[in-house]
Amino acid sequence: MDIFRPKNTQDFIISGVPLDEHNVSNNGDTSLGDNITLTDDDVFLYRSGANLLDNLEDVRSIVSYHENYIAEKYKMKRDYYKGRHHAIIQRPPKPHNKPDYRLLINLPKKLVSTFNGYFSGDPVSIKYHSDSDASNDKMNDEIQSWLNDNDYGDTFSEWAKQADIYGRSYLYVYQIDGDLRIAVCSPRDTIMIYDDSIQHRPVAAIRYSTNSNKQYDTLITPKADYLISNDNANSEMKVTNVDPNNPDNVVKEDIHDFESLPVIELAEDDERIGIFDDVISLIDAVDLIQSAKVNDVSSFADQYLVVKGQKLTEEQVTNIQDKRFINLYRETKTSFNNTDSNMLDPDAFFLTPDPSDETQENALNRLIDMVYQVSQVVNLNDSNFGVSAQSISGVALLQRYQPMQAKARTKAKKMDKGLRQLFSIMFAYKNLSGNVSDLTFDHKQSIPHNVSEEADIVGKLNGQVSDPTKLSYLSGIDDPDKEIERLHEQQKQDQQATANIVKNYLSDQKKGGVVDDDNGQATTGKNTATNQSGRPNGQAD
Repeated sequence: MDIFRPKNTQDFIISGVPLDEHNVSNNGDTSLGDNITLTDDDVFLYRSGANLLDNLEDVRSIVSYHENYIAEKYKMKRDYYKGRHHAIIQRPPKPHNKPDYRLLINLPKKLVSTFNGYFSGDPVSIKYHSDSDASNDKMNDEIQSWLNDNDYGDTFSEWAKQADIYGRSYLYVYQIDGDLRIAVCSPRDTIMIYDDSIQHRPVAAIRYSTNSNKQYDTLITPKADYLISNDNANSEMKVTNVDPNNPDNVVKEDIHDFESLPVIELAEDDERIGIFDDVISLIDAVDLIQSAKVNDVSSFADQYLVVKGQKLTEEQVTNIQDKRFINLYRETKTSFNNTDSNMLDPDAFFLTPDPSDETQENALNRLIDMVYQVSQVVNLNDSNFGVSAQSISGVALLQRYQPMQAKARTKAKKMDKGLRQLFSIMFAYKNLSGNVSDLTFDHKQSIPHNVSEEADIVGKLNGQVSDPTKLSYLSGIDDPDKEIERLHEQQKQDQQATANIVKNYLSDQKKGGVVDDDNGQATTGKNTATNQSGRPNGQAD
C-alpha cells in the first residue's frame, strides 16, 4: 500500500492510519501477516508463542512498514521541531513577483522546551527504602554512583524530550568494558515489539539503518543482540554474528542475558501523540497569517499611481519617475461653452492595499492562545506572567500551571514504570538484592512559589501541627524528616559550641587570678609566696 499524504499535516503525523477521501473512519488495527498486528497507536504486536528468531521474515516486514510509513511521520515531526514547517515552505509561489515571505514561528520547539524544562529541568530524585533491609544507605550509594556514571540528568531529560517530539522514546541498556551503560534511541530507527496478550509485555526491539540499498538490522532480546543480513527483498534473512565454534549461539560479546528486555519505551501517553501533534494545523495557520502580514507591509512598496483626466506623455512619465513631479491642468476646449461634461478634472493619487491588520491580529492572538490551551502548556510569554511570583498567591500560581501539571503527572507515571524496568536490569547485573518495588521517584516540577506566603503559613502553624507537617509547606524542603534531623544536629553543635566558649572563658579567668571560693563565688586568689625576708611577695620590708 502506498503512503497517503493528506493535505492536513496534522492528520498525517498523528499515530494511526491517516483518513482519506474514500475512508471516513480509521480502520484501527492493521494486520501485517500471520504473526504481526499494528495497532491504531502505531504499536507492533507479535503473536504470543511465536519466536521472531524462527521467523526472520517477520523482522523484514516490521522494518519495511516502519521505514516506509511510520518513520516518515517522525521525520516530519523532527522538521517541525527544528523549524522546517512543511505547510508554509511547500506553499506554491506567489505570481507576478508579488511579496512572498515564508515566516516560520517555531512554536513546536517552544512547546517542547517549556514542557520538558518544567518536567525534567530538575532530575528525578531516586531513593531506595526498605523496612526489611538494613542496608538502605549502601543501596542508595550504589544507585547514585551508577546514575552519576551515566550522566542520568542529561540522559533522562533527552529521553523525556524525544517523547515530547515523537510521542515516544527509547532507553537502551548495554554493557561495555564490564559496566552497564544507558543511551537514548530515537523512534525514527528503533522499533519496540510487544506480545498480543492482555499485558502487552515487551518481546524484542529492532534497530535498523539503511545505506546504499543495504539494510542493517539488529534484533535485541533479553538474551542477546542478533545482527541480521538483509541485502535485498529477495535475499534470505539470517543471523550473521554467530559464534564459529557454536553456530547455535551468537558471539560472546553480543550475549548479555539481562533480566528483561534492555530497550525501555517512554510514551508521552497511551496514544503516542507528541506534544505538538494535535496543534500542527493551528501552527500552520499562525505561519500563514504572520507571513501574510509581512507580505501586506511589503506590498505598500507596490503602490500604483492613478492619473485621472489627463493623458501623460512619455516625457511626463519619465519626469514623475525621475523628478517625482506632476503638473496637471485642464486643456482648453473648442466647444461653444468651453466645457465638456465627459471631461474629468485632472487628479492623481496612489492605490494602496487595505492591510486588515486588526482582523489579522485578532486571528493570530486567538490561534496562539488555542495552541497553548490544546497542548496543555503554559504560555510563559503571556502578559499575565509579567507579574512577580511574590505578588501572586500560591493558589493562583497552581491554577495557572494546573493543566501542565496534570500532563506532567501522567507522563511521570509512565517514566516511573520504565525506571523500574531499568533498575530491575541494573540490580540483577550488579547482583544487588534490592527489590525495585522499594524504589521511590520524586519528580520536582519547576513551579515558581510564593516563598513569603509559605513562610507566613509555617509561622501560623507553630504549636498547631507537628514539625514535619509544618515544614512540608515549604517548597524548598524536599524531605521534612531529614530537615528536622539536620536542625537537631545543628542545635547540638550550637550547644556544644556555647559550652566550649563558657569553658574557655572560665579557664582564662582562672589563669588571670580569679578562682572559685568554697561557696562557688569567684574571688581573687591569695599569693602565698614569700620573699627573702619571709614576708609575702609585694609587701615592703
